Amino acid sequence: MSINPWLQRVCINDKKMNQISVSKRKLPPVVVISLVDSDVRRAHITQQLRDAGVPFRFFDAERIREYPPEYDAATRLRLYANHLTLGEVGCYDSHYRIWQDLARSNDDIWCVLEDDIELTPNFPERLASALDVSVPWGVMRLKDGGSAGCWQVGQLPGGAILNDHRKQPGGTQAYLIRRDAALTLLAYGKRMVHPVDDMLNRNWEHGIRMISMAPDIVLDRGDDLGTTITGRQKAKRSISQKLRREFHMGRDSLSRYVDVWRRRFLVPARRWD
Repeated sequence: MSINPWLQRVCINDKKMNQISVSKRKLPPVVVISLVDSDVRRAHITQQLRDAGVPFRFFDAERIREYPPEYDAATRLRLYANHLTLGEVGCYDSHYRIWQDLARSNDDIWCVLEDDIELTPNFPERLASALDVSVPWGVMRLKDGGSAGCWQVGQLPGGAILNDHRKQPGGTQAYLIRRDAALTLLAYGKRMVHPVDDMLNRNWEHGIRMISMAPDIVLDRGDDLGTTITGRQKAKRSISQKLRREFHMGRDSLSRYVDVWRRRFLVPARRWD
């Protein structure tokens, strides 16, 4: 995906965002996605992170007014017979450009947050402990709402559980991502077909190991702060379009189950004392 010059606000120009020491433990660089005019949301998340003593920077998201060239309308319509909303396109664009920034950096891990979350009291400590995880992973969700069929792959000091999932958590409110995973997603996600969280969760295609930490270390406050993504209207599909959509969704479900069995048999759980 190309970067429009007018969208380049917060590129780091190959400079390393140094890890920050909190209580003698390291935190990854923290990036918060927020629309430039979302004053209430920005005040909310700023207060949360300052109270927790977590340094961060904003990524200035933009409201997308028209579909970009990267949006693959033909494939989207063929598979689902409806379009992504411009809000979904904007969300995808923000996360994709953050992955581009990470790929240009010298850092191994970044923490990506959206501005409608609430931090749990032990957020800094739990975030720091995630850096000590030895089980292989590329993306670690810090909130596992919407998941199904989870199984434990690790346990950290303090009782935090690391889970893999048959159905990965929904949303992109809070996650850790490694640089090599970002590079993979940049290649895989060049064409915009799915909402960003759906694209992220298609791990049977892109091959990134995805896990989550439980209990959640962030809470969703989107209902209190109001959504910035307009809902998609129900599509009016013909019989053939409905059948085609059900076929693709069934194929995805089968692929997901096959990949789950591969991961469960090939990647044993690990425990840290």
